[in-house]
Amino acid sequence: MELDTALKNFASAFAAGENNSGTVQWRPPQAVTEPIPLGAVLGDYYARILLIDRPMVGGTLRLDLFPLDVLESRQHGYRWIRYKGGPVTESPHWNKHWIVIANLDSDAIVVDSSTPAGTVFGTIGSYHCKIADDLASFFQAMAEAMLVEANTYDYEVYDDDCNPLPVFLDEMRAIARRVLGPDGEAGFMEFFFG
Repeated sequence: MELDTALKNFASAFAAGENNSGTVQWRPPQAVTEPIPLGAVLGDYYARILLIDRPMVGGTLRLDLFPLDVLESRQHGYRWIRYKGGPVTESPHWNKHWIVIANLDSDAIVVDSSTPAGTVFGTIGSYHCKIADDLASFFQAMAEAMLVEANTYDYEVYDDDCNPLPVFLDEMRAIARRVLGPDGEAGFMEFFFG
């Protein structure tokens, strides 16, 4: 799937979900000023998507999306660190091509800007799990998962003990397997549903 199509689908799903906050809008590509080197796929992403008023996916997915104007500061704690009150330096343990574009609580969605299509990883503490071979597939899976949670379940996806309903998790797995493949399914489920 093309990134443009996936972003249109994601923006549409975001607008349709009443539990989402902020604004996500698709737009025809526009020139952007890169606060850090983005690589081709993230340059295309930010050229085509407008993120306003701290957009956050609601429901169980709870993804906080980073607009371009805060992207550089959101790399702190990952790419740039401060050790024992010293100066901010580049982390020797972080790949400089990994760019954090969103987070869920303190876990990050990372895009490898050195790959042609933007491989997507979930970073949980110091552990990394591959979610998608490309940024387009990641946003397509998100769009489909968001629509199922909003339209099929009306965000009522937990049992009385606050555990996600097994049938809901099965639907999330099915979307992830179809869109992302078996490896992506495992990463998607681990990152979002632990």
